[in-house]
Amino acid sequence: MYNRPTYLDINLDALNHNYNYLKSVSGKEVFAVVKANAYGHGMVGISKYLDTLNCAYLCVSSLDEALYLRKKGVVSPLLVLGYTQLNQKVLNAVSKHNVSLSIISMEWFLELVSYDNSSLSINYHIEIDTGMNRLGFKDFDEISEVIRISNEKNITLEGIYTHFHSSDKNDNSMQIQFDIFKSLIETLNYDFKWIHTSNSDAILNFEDSISNAIRPGLALYGYSSSQNELIPIMHFFSQITQRKMLFKNETVSYGATFTANEDMLIGIVPVGYADGLPLGLSNNYNVYIDNVSCPVIGKICMDQLMIRIPEETKNNTVTISGLINNFETMAKITNTITYEILTCLNIRIHRIFRLNNEIFIEE
Repeated sequence: MYNRPTYLDINLDALNHNYNYLKSVSGKEVFAVVKANAYGHGMVGISKYLDTLNCAYLCVSSLDEALYLRKKGVVSPLLVLGYTQLNQKVLNAVSKHNVSLSIISMEWFLELVSYDNSSLSINYHIEIDTGMNRLGFKDFDEISEVIRISNEKNITLEGIYTHFHSSDKNDNSMQIQFDIFKSLIETLNYDFKWIHTSNSDAILNFEDSISNAIRPGLALYGYSSSQNELIPIMHFFSQITQRKMLFKNETVSYGATFTANEDMLIGIVPVGYADGLPLGLSNNYNVYIDNVSCPVIGKICMDQLMIRIPEETKNNTVTISGLINNFETMAKITNTITYEILTCLNIRIHRIFRLNNEIFIEE
């Protein structure tokens, strides 16, 4: 039972549209990125729906996320993009639950082959560092050695990938990284089942002639820096739990940062910074009731915020992020990125996933 009237409404029909749009634009299979609670959208609900689309892979950041999805009944192939701490028990679990791992360095790989892999069935993807200088190989000889040892040890190298650091910029950086990666692939001359490079903006901004899969994250959920046909899939709602008069010269909330210049009606809404709503939206953002703009007044509290409301309104439903002001708007106002706003949305917020206007799942 959910009692607090604050929730995220996720439109799976819009997710289906974005998924098929990105697949059509690229002409490639989809490795859907569902890490970080599916960028705040709810990784179980999103992943269970992607199961129905026969998605090639779901990408997570850690083995913890992968095993959590398996525990919740998600059946799609899972790829861990981040570091996995190794021991025999871990590898046994990885094999049992059909999780694929990233080989991130020579040191990590040599530790891997020190364990008993003879009875395990695990697919691996080699991560190549072409300029991000995060995880991944930079040395061609090391990659060749990984392939040689893998052949000897019967370790399945299923895929290889890299990551663009500036796919949202109109410069030559993606081409430079891609040329490094392409040259490596051609020199290795190894038959990888999967080759993947493009993150969200790269799918729409760059022509990749060598890969057969894309890795959309933010674009899957409806946002990109490029002109596109993507639809934001999630709206944020709450409701007024109390109305009261704020009289001229009275203040609102902690620090008394808002003073009424006239008598006004205000509403108290049960959502705050503990839900992931940035403090920077205090006195700096408008929510909506019946498409009427209602400014946030005073400092946002941990669990509540206050808004000015028109006296004639009878509707208590408050749209915090919708068709007018949305998560991208919040990011611009607070001088951050949409990724941060979305991933900070707390798991305590009720999430409702709808398909064909019917509830598909809740979490």
